Amino acid sequence: MDLSAFFKLIRWKNLLLILYTQLLIKFYFFSSFNISNNLTVFQFFILIFSIILITASGYIINDIFDVNTDLINKPEKVIISKKITVDKGKKLYLLINTIGIALGIYLSLNIQKPTFSFLFIGASLLLYYYSKNFKSKPLIGNVIVSFLIAISILIIIWFDIDFSIKTHSQQLIIYSVWFLSFFAFFLNLIREIIKDIEDINGDYALNMNTLPILVGRKRTRYLASVICAFPLSLLLFILIKYSFEYKFTMLYLLIGTFLPILYVAIKLLNVKTPKNLNKLSTLLKIIMFLGINSLVILSLKL
Repeated sequence: MDLSAFFKLIRWKNLLLILYTQLLIKFYFFSSFNISNNLTVFQFFILIFSIILITASGYIINDIFDVNTDLINKPEKVIISKKITVDKGKKLYLLINTIGIALGIYLSLNIQKPTFSFLFIGASLLLYYYSKNFKSKPLIGNVIVSFLIAISILIIIWFDIDFSIKTHSQQLIIYSVWFLSFFAFFLNLIREIIKDIEDINGDYALNMNTLPILVGRKRTRYLASVICAFPLSLLLFILIKYSFEYKFTMLYLLIGTFLPILYVAIKLLNVKTPKNLNKLSTLLKIIMFLGINSLVILSLKL
């Protein structure tokens, strides 16, 4: 099997960002505030591998269901059917997904929280049915993907933090991770909507009913611009609340996240070409990365 094609299929860059985020939170952010953890290093890596494997399998099944659409929208980037057969793709999906779920269940039982197993089973089912059914529905699919991305961040505090401890540092940690998850949710929701606008031709040809097909490109762009108001409002609240206590961190958030999102919101009102839409989508990924790295600045208590 072509390893280069396989890594492109599982979106290795996105998986690397998940790994980076979790490592940053666990070994830098928590440590800088002297937070006691529930998970051992071994248990933590089981959690990470489970998340990464389930996410990777989600990318595979998505490309399997999207073969015909991708042949129209981005034929030069198609992997399933061109470099990896559909049959081999299905086998890879089953193998990777099964290992990911098994690791998640094992960890949940190992820390004596068996109900946490449903997080991994539920995420896997949502990714499958997103690719099979929900992706073609207006907004539903976009919300599901964004929700799962937010959960991939929140899961670290659910597994690793003792919520019975109510110190100021611990509360700050919990609030920060919740903030980051909401931030990730809205930025990815906007990106998913932009991607639907980019993919409108292939989706229309296959009788899908995405938001741009339902209401048109222009209204969809306007909606994406309006959604930008949510992370902007959240950021504005944080900037005002902590502007005196963490001056440098707030300055970083202002320049690295608030102003770029405001730029995206304004550009969405008049951007038209697929090339420019793709630039906005890329910019949102950069903003997300910058937002994650705000935890580094906050850890320095600046």
